Amino acid sequence: MQIYYAPAFLRLFKKLDPPVKEGVKTTVSKVIDLCETGNRSVGLGIKNLRGDLWEARSNLRIRVVYSMGKDEIRFLL
Repeated sequence: MQIYYAPAFLRLFKKLDPPVKEGVKTTVSKVIDLCETGNRSVGLGIKNLRGDLWEARSNLRIRVVYSMGKDEIRFLL
């Protein structure tokens, strides 16, 4: 499985506070695990926005937006 990070995702990630960064890292790893194994973590809060565009909840205010293809995940925002 190929994993890509959009430049906007990386720019926004750099600006986050360290505790929030850790939460986003955890969410990203859970999304990757879900796509590879099919095991859904409790509290991930995945929601289909439209088509192949999805969001996962990192905390009450932070969401990770990504798209899924056949063999790839692109983290967008």
